[in-house]
Amino acid sequence: MDGFQVELLQRLPLTQSVLRLFSYMLDEALLSELFDAYRGRCYEDVLSFPALTYLVRDALVLHQGSGHQTFVKEQVAERLPVAMQNVYAKLARVPLALSVALLRAGGERLVPLVPANRVAAVLPKSLSGLRVMVFDGKQIKNAAKRLKVLRGLPGKMLGGKLLVALDLVRGLVIAIEADPDGERNDVPLVPGLVRQVHGQVAEPILWVGDRQFGGIRVPRWLIERPGDHFLVRCTVSVKLEADPQRPPRHGVDSEGRRYTEEWGWVGSAKKGRLYVRRITLEREGAEAVILITDLLDEHRWSTADLLVTYLQRWGIERVFQKITEVFHLETLIGCSPQAMIFQAVLCFLLYDIIQVLQAYVAEDGGRSRDQVSTEMLFRDVEKQMSAWQELGDPEVAVALLAVPAEKRHSGPDTRPSHSLKEMCRWLRETLKGCWRDEWTKSPPKRKRSLPKEELRATVPRGHSGHSSTWRCIQAAKSQTKRRRRS
Repeated sequence: MDGFQVELLQRLPLTQSVLRLFSYMLDEALLSELFDAYRGRCYEDVLSFPALTYLVRDALVLHQGSGHQTFVKEQVAERLPVAMQNVYAKLARVPLALSVALLRAGGERLVPLVPANRVAAVLPKSLSGLRVMVFDGKQIKNAAKRLKVLRGLPGKMLGGKLLVALDLVRGLVIAIEADPDGERNDVPLVPGLVRQVHGQVAEPILWVGDRQFGGIRVPRWLIERPGDHFLVRCTVSVKLEADPQRPPRHGVDSEGRRYTEEWGWVGSAKKGRLYVRRITLEREGAEAVILITDLLDEHRWSTADLLVTYLQRWGIERVFQKITEVFHLETLIGCSPQAMIFQAVLCFLLYDIIQVLQAYVAEDGGRSRDQVSTEMLFRDVEKQMSAWQELGDPEVAVALLAVPAEKRHSGPDTRPSHSLKEMCRWLRETLKGCWRDEWTKSPPKRKRSLPKEELRATVPRGHSGHSSTWRCIQAAKSQTKRRRRS
């Protein structure tokens, strides 16, 4: 083996780690298994599903999300076995079930790699026996109008709707539920997401959600499995029938804001009521935060602990921002909802990989994870990957970084314990001494809020609506069928 290639790879620890983690998470054998299980009517001929996955991954890491640059480079190097338009067509037909299974399988393999001493969030001691899952909806925005049926339509296009589950402590996205309609409501996607998370997590779960999940239906779905609990925000429209046996309690949180907690029933008697504990936090100059939960014991689960946990829900909003701005989801490769959802899944998986790297480089630098900038770390990953693309030999990377066959795994029940330990040890050795001070996150800046009059002046006039790509395609298909019949 060429000594220059080996030495080059040794000097690029982030490149080694990303390639090894991706191979550990989604090797070709697992990708082929997932394709066979969830392909539907799709098929493989010249371009395989693993090759398609690696092409989109390279576009996100090497070319800031530009699929055209990636496909052209592969075509010039004679490594693309089909024409470029066939790659786009293949992306447009990736089944949603396959994309969902891809994220579920990848997230499941990365969760055990996070060091216990470098977690993303610290929970109150009263919640130590629960696995906190934050869930929220994500729209894929700014879809391109390249399809014939979309040309000339006003407004912006939505590429699809995702419902995402974030493991709050580990900071990893472990499951999604997807729908091609970008205007779809989040609530109908909750049962599918809950089933996916139950298939991965055996511990009791505390589900944390925002106000769109604060009705009566969603909390019932969240606690179908015994031992699970919920903590969701609701609106003032959700009425509480107070329990006369338990009078309201009042208090003040750590920031001096007043709160009130009550016990009672929500929902109608005909459809079945739900006994909950309601916490109302008053905020000066802002709307009150109203939470409902089935954690009824105020001595075991204090109000302060529940408020702190709910405020950490904002972490999933930061994940969505990073997925869009840092991991290039704003640069969409395909035009169909299936292609955009598949790209979003790979963005989430890359985010998970960088979170694992972030934990190990924080351990090497003696920092906590929240002191490491995801954006700066991923920027250096892109630089090292670009250097390897220009000077490295892909066959060398495959030979050096592929996970040995006897250490590969197909699921949590069949995974050898030594393979996980070996991977953690390899990451620590590879990333040892690579800490850089420029990876330190900048302190948060306080933003100045604009007056309403000034804010209106900054908003451009014109059409500000949006449409669903999927709905426009379905409408065009229906119109074509009607023309043929007539």
